[in-house]
Amino acid sequence: MKKNLFFCAIVAFVCAASCGSPEPAFEETVEIGPYTVSRIEENVWHIEDYNSSHPRGLVVKEDGSYSFNGTSDMYIVRGKKKAILIDLSNRIRWADDADEALRTIFYERAGKREKLITVTHNHGDHTGMYYAFKDEPDISFLLPVNDFQNDTVFKQKSLIGDRECIDLGGETIQCVQCEGHTPGSMVFFLKGHNYAFSGDAIGSGTGVWIFSVNGFEQYRKGIENLLSYLLDPASGIDPETFLFWGGHTYQNQGINLGVQTVKDAKVLNDQIAEGTAEWEPYQTSMRNLDATFKYGEALLVWNKAQSEAYAASLKNM
Repeated sequence: MKKNLFFCAIVAFVCAASCGSPEPAFEETVEIGPYTVSRIEENVWHIEDYNSSHPRGLVVKEDGSYSFNGTSDMYIVRGKKKAILIDLSNRIRWADDADEALRTIFYERAGKREKLITVTHNHGDHTGMYYAFKDEPDISFLLPVNDFQNDTVFKQKSLIGDRECIDLGGETIQCVQCEGHTPGSMVFFLKGHNYAFSGDAIGSGTGVWIFSVNGFEQYRKGIENLLSYLLDPASGIDPETFLFWGGHTYQNQGINLGVQTVKDAKVLNDQIAEGTAEWEPYQTSMRNLDATFKYGEALLVWNKAQSEAYAASLKNM
């Protein structure tokens, strides 16, 4: 029955569009299956993998028990000719028909446009719902080259690199690489709108996770590349109001990630390399991540011993 309802909803939408009816505005925040969809602005939507029965983040119940839903965010941008879904969140196992719900969300908003999917980086909490689209014949995947050049899972894929543009028809997304969290982490700028979709490239308010010395060296280059784009007048960015939409906005806790965050990340990286960065212990199930380094609005989570060894190696050069 659920499958028939999803199918009928899609058919009704396509029929209305083909008959010349105006497209739905999709202005209200709605729950569709395990997802909550909200409107950022006209033709741009934010999707989180939570609903009222399974809220996002840590929830302490009246009986003292708790639940945790580490939501991973997705975004839809719609142009005149194409629509793109950015990221594929966690693999949903706590609700039925998550795949159909996500297809419905994307297909209804895309309408008859060409449908594209990209991801900010190759981690399972950003590629988890790939199975919802892997056999869909009308989907094309555009994936960051340094994360997916050797990938054998994704079908129908093309690789995208630093500074490439995705033309949606009246809307353009520019790809800016900010490696470090992964070798190919990509930030997607919606040109003319003064914001970007950053995944985990700079963290989501609790600090970017770096896993090795090589990862930190990549991150230093990635932040410099990102900052050069942000400060280039040709990018058309207003640094006072610019905003990053991250990959886990439930972590933001009122923090707005902007240009200053990236400027501070550049200073923080230099301080870590010099061995002078402020830090405090960090606890997680990943034992290699045991320290949070801080400067201004920037946070970086890494391994203290590795950071000290890295700084010592530079002093001995």
